[in-house]
Amino acid sequence: MGKNERDIYLRANRITEFDFLPERAYMMESGVKAIPRRGTRDFQMLFLSREEGVKRHLVMKENETFVDVGANVGSYSLMVAKEQRGRVILVIAIEAHPGNYRALLRNILCNNFENIIKPINKVVSDHKGFVSIYERSHDGTRVDSELYSVCNDKYLGAYNVLHPGGKSLEVECDTLDNMLESYEVDVMKIDVEGAEVLVLQGASKTMEKLRKIVVEIHGDNLESVKRLLEKKGFGIELTSGLGGIHVIGSK
Repeated sequence: MGKNERDIYLRANRITEFDFLPERAYMMESGVKAIPRRGTRDFQMLFLSREEGVKRHLVMKENETFVDVGANVGSYSLMVAKEQRGRVILVIAIEAHPGNYRALLRNILCNNFENIIKPINKVVSDHKGFVSIYERSHDGTRVDSELYSVCNDKYLGAYNVLHPGGKSLEVECDTLDNMLESYEVDVMKIDVEGAEVLVLQGASKTMEKLRKIVVEIHGDNLESVKRLLEKKGFGIELTSGLGGIHVIGSK
């Protein structure tokens, strides 16, 4: 295959230089290690600067707990654990997708964060039981594991569409109020690809404990998310950038 034909093939199949990297541990600038999977966007999520406006809201204090809802492969959980190493904190990383969860566990292990990060493999919703999650895509050509959602509507945004060959997976679900009942939680980040209202509807007691919450907005959920947070006494701030729109709630 000549160079032109090769480049056309790679573009058509959304294959990038990251797909040729050996699947081993790499070190971030922060000193965190992670093992990006081939055929995914793990490298971009873990090693490329993103959502800088969000990170400044995730500063922890001694003896606090950070909850990462939609942890994916651990970008935020690993960052918080690394920045707070040496202090007494807990990170609860909740990830529903089985493949992402296995990658999250591997990244926790390669940093020796087992005593800092508690992983949970469940969908966060407004009830306890089982739900289907749907694999989605940035452009419809390849499943993007970070875009799975419990939402099966045809359109959640320009870069989040149902993939015609994507799978639906049945996964256990529960509410944050149930999962976090025995924890004192302080700071939370939510990125659940359109299910953010369902998550908050099952987190009434949890929101009363929090001093800070960061919610990534998908679809037309902005006003509903703002109302739910304001009802619980949060002051609202909005940030926008390459990572999309985030609602910041502070007490």
